[in-house]
Amino acid sequence: MGDTAVLALDWGTTRLRAFRMAEDGSILEQRAAEAGIRQIDDNDFEDVFHTVVGDWLPPARQPSPLIVLGGMIGSRQGWFETPYVPCPADPIRLADHAIAAHTDSGHALWIAPGLSLTSESRADVMRGEELQIFGALDQLGPGRHLICLPGTHSKWALLEDGIIQDFRTYMTGELFDVLRRHSILGTTIEHAVWSDTGFQKGLAASRSEAGPFAHLFTARAGTLLDTLPVEESGSFLSGLLIGSEIASATRELAEGSEVCIIGNPDLTDLYTPAVEQHGIRCRQLGEYTGAYGLFRLAMGLREKC
Repeated sequence: MGDTAVLALDWGTTRLRAFRMAEDGSILEQRAAEAGIRQIDDNDFEDVFHTVVGDWLPPARQPSPLIVLGGMIGSRQGWFETPYVPCPADPIRLADHAIAAHTDSGHALWIAPGLSLTSESRADVMRGEELQIFGALDQLGPGRHLICLPGTHSKWALLEDGIIQDFRTYMTGELFDVLRRHSILGTTIEHAVWSDTGFQKGLAASRSEAGPFAHLFTARAGTLLDTLPVEESGSFLSGLLIGSEIASATRELAEGSEVCIIGNPDLTDLYTPAVEQHGIRCRQLGEYTGAYGLFRLAMGLREKC
């Protein structure tokens, strides 16, 4: 393991991703476990840590790679709570506010902070997505970029010359799940069925001046009145919510502008054509860039140390 410079752990709500990385930032080995913070009983984070990466670790208090942890592991429900850093923020600012910690076995760790944003009208936070954004800096290059990270809580972030200036969270994925599982809309949805036609109908409805709330009940009423086939109703709801998110997030973009998307192809393949319907170009940056964001953090910490 002598060629290992950084051990990077992206520890989220549902999954733990671990990376053994070389001095140049290349990934030597990676692992994943269904061991997110929600799956861990009695806050037994240390046992999970050693189970996943224990064989990558030198003996305690011996020279060690830099070990950096990011994501929800630094939240109030995580292993070591770290503060939120107000935007604007870049990787160096993130490193300046990282928290030093030790395992009970004596291994030194660094825990990444999250980012926050407050104004008179709203407040927002993120943990983990900032590492994905900073991990994509080489692909993005200098200048101004709007970045979309679709998911349960989709993030849209404004990046200028490597600095996250602003961001906004859309609870699109969670709202979709709540509505289809715990509202009357779910009684007329075939949950295992996907329909491209239904999704396109939802996208079209999302562009109505009436707004998404005026069309939500169509997912039920349309099936009862035979204007929306039941096999299309779930996809209609998805298209309505995703389309409304995109319309809000891109409303100030000029036609021909670009959105950069990071995420699972199952989602990005839905978002890309939906964004392009607004006359906006899309660039997909890959499914996962968080390891490289953690490496950037580690390099900042090395300078700090």
